[in-house]
Amino acid sequence: MKTFLHKADQRGSAEHGWLHSKFSFSFADYHNSERMGFGALRAINDDIIEPDGRFGMHPHRDMEIITIVMKGSLEHEDSEGNHGIISAGQIQYMSAGSGIEHSEFNRSSHERVELFQIWITPDAKGLPPRYKQRDCNDLDTINRWSLIVSGDGRKKSMQISQDASIKTARLYPGHTLVSDPIKKGHGRLLLVIDGEVNACGHTLKRRDELQVIGDEAFEITVERDAHLILFDVPMDRP
Repeated sequence: MKTFLHKADQRGSAEHGWLHSKFSFSFADYHNSERMGFGALRAINDDIIEPDGRFGMHPHRDMEIITIVMKGSLEHEDSEGNHGIISAGQIQYMSAGSGIEHSEFNRSSHERVELFQIWITPDAKGLPPRYKQRDCNDLDTINRWSLIVSGDGRKKSMQISQDASIKTARLYPGHTLVSDPIKKGHGRLLLVIDGEVNACGHTLKRRDELQVIGDEAFEITVERDAHLILFDVPMDRP
């Protein structure tokens, strides 16, 4: 099993006044030839949108886009006629497929929106665009993994067009989590949203990431109350 640790301060960044972004991988004007993605996982953007800030209508195609709102509420509109408000603890899924235009904005005049936007390459091009929302506030994430995204929609997860999964957990002192074994040809990326954990001989703190190449399970032990996301993605892009 091979591991690669990326500290929070090694991420790219962008400042636009109304938008503050941190990039795990090359994105927009940030380019790092050694950080072009992780298999089918193309982007993990850690965004803060100021009050009244907005992404104007813009196009995408052939990308599975998952947004996890951590704080505040994000409003969505797109060229397919979809409209939604995604609040803290909820996730949004937009499959850009054959082409879609969308806008995302913070309607609040006083509260920031904090979110992760995740891009995963689909298993086929030219698929029909799709849009869904899901409330994850009722999931049991205490000292256990809860599946929020998958390729087959199991356990009421958000189904996307890729053999990938996203799990989340809140881990407290005295407890250990074990990652599931995965299919050959897949890799895992552990992101610490908050807190501090040990995994595969590494200490990870807030916004640190650990890439794990290998199909065997590994343990995660907690040093300080932690909120985690675990990605499982195919390493060969379609």
